[in-house]
Amino acid sequence: MDLVRKEYELTCMAPVHIGNGITLKAYEYVYDDHQQQVLFLDEKKWIAFLYEKGLMDDFTEYVNVTARALAGKGNFRGQYLWDWLSCHGVVAEEIRALSKRCVTVAKDKIINGKNHLNDIAQQVMLPDGRLYIPGSTIKGALRTAILWQAIEQHPAHFAGIWEQLCSLDFKNFRYTKRKIGDEIRLLEQQILHALDVTHTAHDAVNSALRGLRISDASTDARKTIILQKIDESMQAGYPQPKEKFLPIFRECIPAGTKLHVSITADSSMLQMIGISSLEELMHTLHAYTQDTLLAEKKVFGHANANIFCEAEMADVLLGGGTGFLSKTLVRALAPDEGEAKWFISHYLDMAFSRSHKPMHNHVNLDTFLSPRTLKVAKAGQKTWILGLCRFEEMTGC
Repeated sequence: MDLVRKEYELTCMAPVHIGNGITLKAYEYVYDDHQQQVLFLDEKKWIAFLYEKGLMDDFTEYVNVTARALAGKGNFRGQYLWDWLSCHGVVAEEIRALSKRCVTVAKDKIINGKNHLNDIAQQVMLPDGRLYIPGSTIKGALRTAILWQAIEQHPAHFAGIWEQLCSLDFKNFRYTKRKIGDEIRLLEQQILHALDVTHTAHDAVNSALRGLRISDASTDARKTIILQKIDESMQAGYPQPKEKFLPIFRECIPAGTKLHVSITADSSMLQMIGISSLEELMHTLHAYTQDTLLAEKKVFGHANANIFCEAEMADVLLGGGTGFLSKTLVRALAPDEGEAKWFISHYLDMAFSRSHKPMHNHVNLDTFLSPRTLKVAKAGQKTWILGLCRFEEMTGC
């Protein structure tokens, strides 16, 4: 083994959302409209409180009513738990005593008053409340960047995979999704499975990425922020992007948060896939990220010059809400942007049709880019492209 280890500071240039799999409904958190804060309840204290106050039956009825209100489209317009508690004579001090932590909501995103907060996707945290980004999330981004570089350097080697993807009819979602998965696995085997430990190419033990180990990115910070999902859409018939505030809220690591991460590489393994050093690996990650951002800048840059200027320093897009383009290799496999747009728009229309969500009509409306949206976050006068992060090597560690 030829192991090299480096320490990096990972700076969140924009808010980053890494979900813990829990999404809270309006009856599962307390929203203090006056302080613009969400209080996450301590479950044991909350259940004991309802029992002691004799509110269990009333709360069950409130949940039923609220669930019906949440079933409607758009932002929640029912009664928030804070108001329900106040109607039952519970004062602010008692309510706050039931919470395990409180999180600020970006004030300008609560439109026309308090009745515009919806489901909240929670941020992953360590058991003691400290923020972190899983090493698997970072390694996934690096893996995609390595695949992208291989395709960019030798496009002819993967032309057959693109031909197979284009032969799909987009009518049978389950079959098409499985075939796409098969082709991507074949792509990974061709690029990554270079160790020849076993004679079976699809065996993961042959992956050169076994030589790359990434720690969780950690920090002592515990503060988060809740932001609303915002899509800037550039579609056929509109000369400027249209901003759409969606009834989706995410708890995020705030912009400016710094985390520490260790990356260890077995140089002999990575060299098998053309990566000679950690410096080259990080350069590849930066190049892939900037390629994605450039595609979006061509469409949205004239209306968002400042945020794209800041984004030039970004090395990676991490977490949820960063957009389809940050996670796909379609643009690299496609011969040109037009064919990439054709494939992505047909795939997305098929996927939305399958999930019974409203038809987005990507085929007809995605004129310049597919998908036709830029994922942003806002707080006050500040706007970010969600998920932007930067790596800096730490010296003297």
